[in-house]
Amino acid sequence: MARRRRLRPPCVKSWYSASLRLRYPLTPYLLEGARRAMLVMAEIQFVAGTKSVFPLHEQARLCSTLEDARRLIQSLPIEPYLTKILSAHVMGSCGLSADERKGVSRPDGLHWQLENLSVHDGSLFPTGIGANPQLSIYGIVNRITQGLIQRLTGHEVALA
Repeated sequence: MARRRRLRPPCVKSWYSASLRLRYPLTPYLLEGARRAMLVMAEIQFVAGTKSVFPLHEQARLCSTLEDARRLIQSLPIEPYLTKILSAHVMGSCGLSADERKGVSRPDGLHWQLENLSVHDGSLFPTGIGANPQLSIYGIVNRITQGLIQRLTGHEVALA
């Protein structure tokens, strides 16, 4: 029997400095969470009316029924480099709130605890909104940026 080569945890490297690296070991708990996520996503997509799904796995195939997707996902080896682990539209890390006990950023985008820090991205939302947030982010960032420009220069500006 051939010995399996031990794989190092995935690593994110910084473009800024070769010395900056982040390793995140994919524990059995996290990998099983990936399987559960694939099962839930397949169910959501079929309930929403999709005709087929393709789970995020290197050994997956197109599935045309929910039962087919469930069988496939349960049979897939959930391992690093086979199972695709990703995130999209991450939001909520600096949620807006009028109360500093309930959020990280004020309604004008300024951070409650860090003076002179203004947040201008999707992290201002309380959580993911379930859709591509491009226009929502553009709208809130536009409003916050106009306020920041007015505070810094004393001049009103319309960015859109």
